[in-house]
Amino acid sequence: MPPFSPPVARSLPAVPPVLAGWLADAASLLLPVSCAGCGAPDHVVCPACRVELAPRLATVRAAPVPVPVVVALEYGGAVARVLSAVKEHGRTDALRLLAPAMRAALSRTPAGRGPTDVAIVTMPSARAAVRRRGYRPVDLLVQSAGHRVRRPAGLVLIRAIADQAGLSAAERHTNLRGAMRASETLRGRRVLLVDDVLTTGSTLAEGCRAVSERGGIVVGATCLARTAKRKEIEGK
Repeated sequence: MPPFSPPVARSLPAVPPVLAGWLADAASLLLPVSCAGCGAPDHVVCPACRVELAPRLATVRAAPVPVPVVVALEYGGAVARVLSAVKEHGRTDALRLLAPAMRAALSRTPAGRGPTDVAIVTMPSARAAVRRRGYRPVDLLVQSAGHRVRRPAGLVLIRAIADQAGLSAAERHTNLRGAMRASETLRGRRVLLVDDVLTTGSTLAEGCRAVSERGGIVVGATCLARTAKRKEIEGK
């Protein structure tokens, strides 16, 4: 089944979470759905899987990234399956269940602390992936959390990169080195970098390099989830 292609130019409408849940459950009676996390019928994400999506905030260090990274979830189980459903199977209806965790992570950053001049810049996706999906998952995550995504894009890929899956930390770093270019509009701006999953930190490190080279100032980074336990420098 081809992926659903939602509009990405505007933020998602502000709907109270309880009302959104009722609307989704009502819609499931007319258009049957299954849980994006486990396949259980009649739920966008079932109650059991929702428990795993509850934010558990931590601020961590990833060796190649020069700034702390705020994360909300551990990548695995229902978190991995729901995010994969959004990214690879068009399940954008599950974004509202990931939104609280993304919102919580962003609230820990300068961009989430009231009026600010910090530009939220998402990690770029390969053009082929954008064409295949019809949308940029990280952009939708940020929008679902109630924040604006910088347009035009603050970071773009300027060459092809290999699939990161299965690569070692050193291979990931080599794969991404020099792959991104930052917009001239970021010169002199304070920037918050955002990605969906923190693995080795290579993607964020390349984003930091590109922004700094352009004259921007990276003040922090945020990811929805992290793949492994890392040394926490700040608890809840």
